[in-house]
Parts: sequence; C-alpha cells; structure tokens
Amino acid sequence: MNKDSNLDPKNDLIYNAVHNLLDFEKHRSFPEALRAAAENNAFQVVLISRDFNPVLVVETRYTTSVADAVRRLQKHENTERTSFYSTLDVEGILAYWGTIIIEDEEYFLLIVDNEERYSPLEITKLANIIELAIGMWKYHPERNIKSEFIKALVRGNHNIAYTLKSEMDIDPDDIVSVFFARGINNAEARDCMERFEHSCGGEVLCINEGDESYGIILRGSGQQADGENAETSGKHACLGLYSDLKELEQSDEKSVRIYHYTGVSGIEEASDGFHLIKETRPFVGTVFPYKRVFTKYELVLVSNCINIQVQGGMIKNNYAALLAPFRKEMGENKARQLLDTLETFVLDAGMNSSNTSQFMGIHANTVQYRLRRINEVLGADITGNRVIPGLTIALALDRMEKVVK
Repeated sequence: MNKDSNLDPKNDLIYNAVHNLLDFEKHRSFPEALRAAAENNAFQVVLISRDFNPVLVVETRYTTSVADAVRRLQKHENTERTSFYSTLDVEGILAYWGTIIIEDEEYFLLIVDNEERYSPLEITKLANIIELAIGMWKYHPERNIKSEFIKALVRGNHNIAYTLKSEMDIDPDDIVSVFFARGINNAEARDCMERFEHSCGGEVLCINEGDESYGIILRGSGQQADGENAETSGKHACLGLYSDLKELEQSDEKSVRIYHYTGVSGIEEASDGFHLIKETRPFVGTVFPYKRVFTKYELVLVSNCINIQVQGGMIKNNYAALLAPFRKEMGENKARQLLDTLETFVLDAGMNSSNTSQFMGIHANTVQYRLRRINEVLGADITGNRVIPGLTIALALDRMEKVVK
C-alpha cells in the first residue's frame, strides 16, 4: 500500500475492494464485481478447486499463465502456513495463496499482487472480503468439467462423457491413454507431468482423491499429424511419462503404482480401459509382484484369468492340468521349488535365466539346472511359441489362487 493511502481512500485497497465487490447496483454478478475490483487495484485472482482445477480466473496482466500459477500452488500445498496468506513465486511474479470455504467446500484462492505494493496483512484482508462477497452474491463456482468428464469415463457413463467432451471442446480421438495411479499426488510427480506437457505439447488431466489419482492423457500438438507415426509417437510419449513417474519414490517408502491403458481410441475404449483397470487392480500385483507399472497387456491377461476363475469347470481344470505333472511326479517341496522357478522365469524375468537368478537370489547354474528339469517334467520346451501362451495363464492362475483362497 502506498504511504499516502490513509489520506486518500482512492488508494486504499480494502476501501476500493469493498466498494467494487459489494456494488450490487452496478454489477450483474460476482465475477463481474471481482474483475472491477482487480482492475482498479492491480491484482489478479484465481479460484481453484481442491483437485487443482481453476473454476474462476480474473487476469489483469498476462505476464504468466494460470497453468503456471496452479502448478506452483500444487508444489506448495502441503507447506506450513501462517495466519497471513502465504507467498508464492510464479515466474518472478509475487502471489499469495490460502483457502476459503464456499458452500461447505474448501477452495484455494490465489491472489497476484501485480505491482508488489500490498502487505501480507492487506492481502489477507482482501481475501476475507472476497470470501464475504462470495456469500453475499450467493456465488456458486462453475462445475469442474474436467473432473466430471474423467469421473464419467471411470463410471462408464458414456452419454455424460459425450456431453461433457463437447463442453470441454476436445476430440475424443485425442485421448491417448487412461490411467489410475497411487503415489503421484505430489510436487515431484507434477513436475514430471509438466515436463511431459512441455516436451510433447500433450495435456495430462488428473483428479486426485488422497493418494489415488485418475487421469487421461490427450495427444499433443506435436502429434496431431495423421498417420501411423503420430499414433506411435503419442503412445511412446505416454510410456515415457509412466516410466519417469515410476521412479519417484515416496518419503514413507511407498512406491508408485501405475495402471494404464495406452492406445485408446474414443470415449467407449477410454471407459473400457478404466473398467479393465478397476477389475484387475486387486489381482495384477499378485500375478506380477515385481512390477510397478502395469500395461493393458498385463491387465488383459489378469482379466482373462479372473474370468476363468469365475467360470471354473473344464476350462480352469485344463489350465491346472498343465502344472499337474509337478505334483504327481515329485514331493511337495521339490514341486514348489520348480514351480516357483518357472513362475519367476515366465512371469517376472521375461524368460531370462540371468534375471531369474537375480530375482530368486540363487546361482545361475542352479537356474539352468532347474529349467532343464522343468522341461523334462512337462515334456516340452517351455520357451516354445506353442507352449508359452497356455503356460503363462496357468502360472498366473496358480498365483491368483493364493489370493482367492
């Protein structure tokens, strides 16, 4: 605030804010009144939902983007706050942030001081006046369309999703991937997504519920060209993002887990991808215990195993029979030892004996001996193209049995 503000009410932030925000005769709505107050007092405002989607934006100086402001806020959300609004640097622009309550829901309020002339106390008072004005105007924040769109896909509400995509002005064919993840609702993961968006021009739309996140990835401007290369580059970019997110370890020693369906075409397939993720999530970690990123290939395999488990009968017995020779021809301990080696070799180690040795903590020669013995028991080469598909399902079912029981 200028040093002469006490003498001239025209220079007083609080006086002018109240005058503009509560002028019900001049302004038709709260957003219009807020814009007048912002323009007359050189500040900007962004109202942001708890899942970090802007619901009201008043920009009076376009030196930085709202997206940049939201990303900075996400990084500071868990920092300790004082009784005043906390400061935030947005690309060299001074901003303040805090929380307000609207209709029993908490929102973030971001205020940018364009000319850096107000104190934290004045900004805090301004925020209180804005919250008061919201109540007096009976202002209802606009719907979070992005969040509703993702939730519609997750729930399989195709009609709602089609309606919302028109409001969002997106092409369903631009959806490249859908995902569910644990452990990515943090600043490091958001940095990773920001780098992805800058590098390929894509967009990550995400909603967070505690440690769980649901999201979609939209094709970037650099991938809009028609043809096979555009599709391939889009998928590869998504796979690169998931690989980078996987490496972000949490402070409480919990690892990131990502379940994604990449290579989507349209709303129905995006919704089917979420359904597949929901169906298989409780079991896929049991079948593939060493993985942290699960693709549609692992998810489809586990989905098939679930269906076989539910159906039971001859189909299930046929797969169980593939592993029966171990239990028929040797004792329980020896059978379990060879089955554990076979499971690790096929499901975990990519059919690589060296990797199998590392996973199991045994010598490579021991692995080679056991694999030869497994071939003898089964009467088949386990690496054969006609053997491995049925054997993979049989082994996955065997692992799932431990959870189902």
